[in-house]
Amino acid sequence: MNNFTRGITFRLGFVLTLIMFPFLCYSQNQPNIPKPRGPIDFSQTSNLVIFLLIPAVIIIAYLIFRNRIKHVKEEKRKREEKEE
Repeated sequence: MNNFTRGITFRLGFVLTLIMFPFLCYSQNQPNIPKPRGPIDFSQTSNLVIFLLIPAVIIIAYLIFRNRIKHVKEEKRKREEKEE
């Protein structure tokens, strides 16, 4: 693809994005859905589980698996070095 075609494609994509952006933003506003107001009430058990416990478990699991993957890659690299 030459520079002329690439430039036209880029400009056309940019113009279409500018035209469609207001419609995409408006479509994200869904009527009749309750919107959160004010701070989170941590006296309710469901809020504690949703906003504290589940994210903490996800972060801890990520850190554990990240370290495990790092160790597996290191062991594999050491095995390959020994074979050579």
